[in-house]
Amino acid sequence: MTRRESFPTPEPIRLDLSVAAGEIAVDSGDLNETTVELVPLGGADSVAAVEEARVELRDGVLVVDVPERRGIRFLGRGPEVRLAVRCPLGCDLRVRAASADLRASGRFSAADVESASGDLSVGDVAGDMRVKSASGDIEVAAVGGMLTADAASGDVEIERVDGNARIRTASGDVKVGEAGASIAVQTASGDQRIGSVAKGEVSLRSASGDLWVGVRRGSAVWVDASSMSGDTTSELDVGAAPAPSGDAEEGPLVELRAQSMSGDIHVARAVASSASDLGR
Repeated sequence: MTRRESFPTPEPIRLDLSVAAGEIAVDSGDLNETTVELVPLGGADSVAAVEEARVELRDGVLVVDVPERRGIRFLGRGPEVRLAVRCPLGCDLRVRAASADLRASGRFSAADVESASGDLSVGDVAGDMRVKSASGDIEVAAVGGMLTADAASGDVEIERVDGNARIRTASGDVKVGEAGASIAVQTASGDQRIGSVAKGEVSLRSASGDLWVGVRRGSAVWVDASSMSGDTTSELDVGAAPAPSGDAEEGPLVELRAQSMSGDIHVARAVASSASDLGR
């Protein structure tokens, strides 16, 4: 039993999606309507969840709320449902999921996404983005505004972020292809690799993870890097103050602070422009 509904949406809308378990797929494109498809992935309980789901568009907000049916969860994960949404470009994306994976492709105006154990993959976000996952991985193509990302044991990979960014994870690795402003990354045992930073304050902290950061050519840099038991190496001059105004490296200033208890730290000139280039 598949449930389908469509709504005329000549302008971008806000998506408010909630699915406990299963899959969520959001595709934005050059469309003047928004379609919703709900497919049960299990037995009678999943069919009932699809039938009882709230699907409505009101005041520019599309709400899709698949009931959790709490009484069933003692026997397992509960009913699993696949939610597929096709919408215009530039919608505002809000997703809440327990163990559902999310794949959102295309371009969105802003994004606020949370999942307990599902993996999260989001395309381009023109404005600010907040994303949180307990044990799932996080992948984002581009963020035009500010980024806040939190993961407990999942990896975080961001191809590009233009605004200020704060990323925290416990045991997952963090990869950022290009950071256009200040960025702060904190991990417990996960490695950190920042392909390119151009300006602002860069703070990298880890207990046992390795840290690698590339500073874009043309940017002046002040570096304060230390590791208690790991190796610290730099292709750039490490000084106690920003470079003087007459220095050949004068340009946008990067103030880099990198600390690790037992991991290695390496500072280099940036050679990669996206997270997909890292490690080649």
